[in-house]
Amino acid sequence: MPRTRYRSAATTVTPQRTARWALLASLLSVCFLNFGAIRQVYLSFPDAGMGILLGTANAPEQYRVGVVRIAFWLARHLSVEKHYCLAVIDAACLLAAGFVLLRVLERTEVYRQSRVAVQWFGSAAFVVLVQFYLMWLWTPQRAETLPAALLVALMLWLWQVERGSLWRSCGVVAGLLGLALAQSLVRADVAFFLNLGVFLATLTSLGKRLSLPRALAAATSLTAALLAGGVQVYLARVVYPHASYGHVKMWQLRPNLVHGTRWPPFVLFVAPVVWMVVQVVRRRFADDAASVAFLVGGVVYAGAWVVVGKVDEVRIFLPFALGLAPLVVEMVMMRVGDVGLDELRVRSG
Repeated sequence: MPRTRYRSAATTVTPQRTARWALLASLLSVCFLNFGAIRQVYLSFPDAGMGILLGTANAPEQYRVGVVRIAFWLARHLSVEKHYCLAVIDAACLLAAGFVLLRVLERTEVYRQSRVAVQWFGSAAFVVLVQFYLMWLWTPQRAETLPAALLVALMLWLWQVERGSLWRSCGVVAGLLGLALAQSLVRADVAFFLNLGVFLATLTSLGKRLSLPRALAAATSLTAALLAGGVQVYLARVVYPHASYGHVKMWQLRPNLVHGTRWPPFVLFVAPVVWMVVQVVRRRFADDAASVAFLVGGVVYAGAWVVVGKVDEVRIFLPFALGLAPLVVEMVMMRVGDVGLDELRVRSG
């Protein structure tokens, strides 16, 4: 009687597959908690979000009309409560963003060239880091935060793809401009600074390593930044010229410096990014050019955040933090294991 052969568990259990299941469990947990938070808001304030639809909300929420309009349109046509639609949108965006960013990490040179043990460590670090950032989602919770994170993840994915034919480049350009336009209706500030960072990166040797030729990458990123800025100006000056910041001061630099209690959340939240910046500079890391270009935009955005935003509302930086999570993990993997690429320093010539 022939013996039955069983597949070895070692051939099926991989860091990539395990990371996907762990990430799924982590993100679904956040989705459940997020639904409870949204439900509580709408039970306490049934008219929440109506001010944005009516054009009476304060700035800058009034300019972030994309997600709320979609959610209310779905609620009206599907005859369901608004908070259900918002929760579903958040869940879909969070799940998509998480897996897109995991894929971004897995196709980096650092991850692919690492030993299997280091890949296990990197996959686990990514799941833990994403969960750490999502702990700060409700500071306070906003409808546009997770959709903005998804759009950032998709833009990073497009800037990271390998160069191809002319038609492929046209598709990448169209995708990037389309995402920039969508982001302009969700978080125009994120779209502007992110694309500004990519444009600044194209002025250096990083521009040679992006998914588009250097000149085309510069033109695309600059166009996307101008598009985001133009949409913001149009909404502020033409569509909603009456929107004001209410009792909240637009300039927050002095209050941030005066109120010391604002800084502990800021320091805790940005600590992984600050550590990563030090590692990138020290190693002169440039192989993951797309992530480094996003880092440039994130650094510029952080400066603007300190000047015009409350530093304790760390969910403001959440789309950037999640988008930079693969780069943080790359630096961690290089620190704990030899990737066999001469530490992936910038290659001359």
